[in-house]
Amino acid sequence: MSFIKPFMVDATQVPQDSGDADVFGTVKWRTLICGDVTPAAGTVMGIAEFDAGGTLRPHRHEPSEIYFGLSGSGIVTIDGIPHEIREGVTILIPENALHDTVAGPGGLSFLYTFPKDRFADVKYRFAENSSE
Repeated sequence: MSFIKPFMVDATQVPQDSGDADVFGTVKWRTLICGDVTPAAGTVMGIAEFDAGGTLRPHRHEPSEIYFGLSGSGIVTIDGIPHEIREGVTILIPENALHDTVAGPGGLSFLYTFPKDRFADVKYRFAENSSE
């Protein structure tokens, strides 16, 4: 059994990342906790950031995921059911649920977590590639 020592991450010092806009949509993110960049195991955490009307295209992945609204607002659609996300709202996305996000007119940011060691361990399957 390994022991993880306490550490801190300053989100303002973590660069934004993004995927291919044709695949992911226009979302950008900052990976804060991940076994590749921090001395952590069993948890991936980051911040997703959207401009007004920004998107994260429909996809699914094996682990469940939690969103916690930080600012702005938007709609997270999970298996066809829309859920409003805004500051202070938590959304649980079950494993393999088809989900997507559309930011409201003021943009959106939320904290996300996965029960995995590394972000690379989360295999995104976008709707075009998951028989949806």
